[in-house]
Amino acid sequence: MDHKLLKAAATGDADLLEQVLGLQPPAAAEQGAECCLKGVTAEGSSALHIAASCGYLELVKMVCARDISLIKARNNLLDTPLICAARAGHVDVANYLMDCAMDEQEDLRARNLDGETAMHEAVRNGHLHVLQGLMSRDSGLAGVADENGVSPLYLAVASNRADMVKVLIGKSSNPETSLCYSGPDGQTALHAAVYVSRDNEGLYPVHIAAIEGNANVVCKFMEICLNYDELLDNKRRNILHCAIEHGRVQVVWHIWRSPKFVRMMNARDDEGNTSLHLAVKHGRTMIFSFLMMDTRVNLDIMNNEGLTPLDVAFSKIQSDYTFSSFMNTSIITCLTLCEASGSPCHQARNLTDKWCSEGKKELGSYANVSQSILYISIFIIVGSLAAASTPPGGYIAEGKDAGKPVFEGRTGFWIFVIANTMSFYLSTATIFLFVFARLTRHRRFYLILSAVLVFGAVLSMVIAFAIVVGLTLDPANGWDESILIWLVSNLAFPICLRVAMQLWMSKHRWQDISKVVAQTILLIYVVRALIISMQSLVKSVLPGRQGPCSWPGCVIQGDAVLLYPT
Repeated sequence: MDHKLLKAAATGDADLLEQVLGLQPPAAAEQGAECCLKGVTAEGSSALHIAASCGYLELVKMVCARDISLIKARNNLLDTPLICAARAGHVDVANYLMDCAMDEQEDLRARNLDGETAMHEAVRNGHLHVLQGLMSRDSGLAGVADENGVSPLYLAVASNRADMVKVLIGKSSNPETSLCYSGPDGQTALHAAVYVSRDNEGLYPVHIAAIEGNANVVCKFMEICLNYDELLDNKRRNILHCAIEHGRVQVVWHIWRSPKFVRMMNARDDEGNTSLHLAVKHGRTMIFSFLMMDTRVNLDIMNNEGLTPLDVAFSKIQSDYTFSSFMNTSIITCLTLCEASGSPCHQARNLTDKWCSEGKKELGSYANVSQSILYISIFIIVGSLAAASTPPGGYIAEGKDAGKPVFEGRTGFWIFVIANTMSFYLSTATIFLFVFARLTRHRRFYLILSAVLVFGAVLSMVIAFAIVVGLTLDPANGWDESILIWLVSNLAFPICLRVAMQLWMSKHRWQDISKVVAQTILLIYVVRALIISMQSLVKSVLPGRQGPCSWPGCVIQGDAVLLYPT
């Protein structure tokens, strides 16, 4: 294509186009103009394609006046000038080209490389007036499907354009013209209508699938519903917002990999929250990691309250005494390292006001949690002192080793001593921490540290209890008793797992954990007392139980010994 002709068509310069078309002498002007207009770009587009795509009606009229055959011209994608104008939504250009068509039906129903007509392009891109012009000239276009079986009506329904659906159905009343309802994979426009219907909360089926966490259904909706990224509920939430709020990691993963994630990642709901705001607000660390992996996610967008994601993280970590504080700390660290900024307005005004207004509430929460931890610490200290004064097996009564623990030479005894000592010192350190925790500035730090120490003390106590049970069992007959303990442990594991899951889902996690820990410690002491009582009873009733089994019939040791004691 001539350079000046390309410049004139791309910029809409009518004077330059007249100059290009009028370079030849008058006798040969028409023939030379036609030869000049036959030139195409590397994409195969003629000057009429370019002018129609840009909406330059005057240039389109000038080109058609010189060479009307260019209306049928095709580029490398088999697009006609009419298809280009319909795709761009230039109503005046599209109407002029339709009026100038020599063979109306053939030109209006021309298909491109994807088998789509000008009506497909008009509906897909939401150009209602172009669609009306096409339907007024050839309503039979509504019955033409592309190579994938997708009809204009299906596209209109899938795009949730009720106005276009009315035009397609209303102007297809000609009995000789059949309206095509087909869609991809044997579907119809009715399928698409179901996909884009809403409930009373404005939720589309794809929203509900995202909320329920059904990733396969969400992926199917994403394939069928072409504008799934534009579907919003009454709270202006897209499917990414819904999936994040309900912690559906797999759904977020599929959305994150989709090409339309870019349009949804920084979209805001009616409260101004982006997907990153919601991930931080609800403590979705895995989803937060997905979002942070994309550098196009804006870290500094403020919601309607003037809060950035970093501000939301700070506000959340300052408002609850739960294990989620550790997660919030990691989120804050990540945002800070990525140079996320907070709102100066929020830092200057809201933080101070919040500390003042929530001081009493936070103090009450601190008192409840600290009281529970303090009781547990004292309970463990008392138990550790009792265990230290009465070691497992007692003391040797006679001989040169009189006064020494019975199991002093065994490895398990020293493990018991270490575990019991750790539980004592950790609990003691927890009590001292409460003295420093009375300082408001460091209250949260010392409270979290004391909770960690108490957890370590409880764990040490459990280890000490297990060692005591192992030491007090008869070494000669301990295999069957070990099996019994193993079976009980296997039964206890799912119970403990269930309790842990309930604690994780609890709204008052700290209070529930305190109750469970206290009950567990009490249960340990009760079971320990029962075991000691049973051992004393067996020794008193069966004094020969301490010696080896010498009865000929005593083949299976353990429970069989009760039948044939020595």
